[in-house]
Amino acid sequence: MHTIGILERGGGLSAFLTSHLPPALLEESDLCPAGSLAAGEVLDLLVVSPDWTGEDRAVPPCRAMLIPGRLAQLTEGLTASWAVSFGLSPKDTLTLSSMGENTIHLALQREIVTLTGQRLDPQEFPLARQDHTALCQVLACVGVQLLLGVEPGEVFLA
Repeated sequence: MHTIGILERGGGLSAFLTSHLPPALLEESDLCPAGSLAAGEVLDLLVVSPDWTGEDRAVPPCRAMLIPGRLAQLTEGLTASWAVSFGLSPKDTLTLSSMGENTIHLALQREIVTLTGQRLDPQEFPLARQDHTALCQVLACVGVQLLLGVEPGEVFLA
């Protein structure tokens, strides 16, 4: 069981992840607001929402952090063993490569280490395009799957 904390202003990312993460991953994970753990507990993964504005820094330490690259400067004081950025910038670790009519291609631009210790090499991979307009939420959902150990070619949105 992985404990995944969500740091967000509204509830949009939590709702998106609950709706679009594969059911098997949801069964193996505990999604919770980032500040809801008891003192001394450590999150396996902290997911920072694109709508987070830097408030509510009372967040427990985490093993890994998934954060929008454009918000990296707001993470001062957050404790993580490693971080993976996502977004639409070419500097982000997980980003959009191209969009087709039925498929989007995502790029993992640097090696990442999953929560299970597996290393994922830089690569591009396709994702079936659905009617999602919030690309940063799609990238966050994909990033969660990758960090939980899903192979890039097996990532999908439920």
